Amino acid sequence: MLYVLRVRGLDGQPALLERTVYASWIADAVEHIEPDCESVTQRPLDEVGVVFAHGEHVIDTLAAGTRDAELLGIRRGTPLLRVRRVTTTQAGCPVEWSDDRYRPGTVTFRIHNSIGANPLVRQPGE
Repeated sequence: MLYVLRVRGLDGQPALLERTVYASWIADAVEHIEPDCESVTQRPLDEVGVVFAHGEHVIDTLAAGTRDAELLGIRRGTPLLRVRRVTTTQAGCPVEWSDDRYRPGTVTFRIHNSIGANPLVRQPGE
């Protein structure tokens, strides 16, 4: 497996920590991607034909620990929006596991659902 920690910025300020673990079978394709690459999912598609087809996301909050606070330039205990994700291929083979943590005020999520297609599910205890 390949473990990657990226600090992403907006307007020169740290905004997001990405902690991603890539499956061993795709690690070589991801390992050589330059740090400032905008789309880590596009490069494996272009180079080896891997499609990041499905993703399951869990969104919650947590307080910034010491390391997160250092990397994001905030105080320890500052609330962070966290998005955890598992991404798979079309066949259901896991590609990546990700834990993304956003500084307050840097991102907004919009979710649209309808009676005809409602993919949202509430899980007790999450």
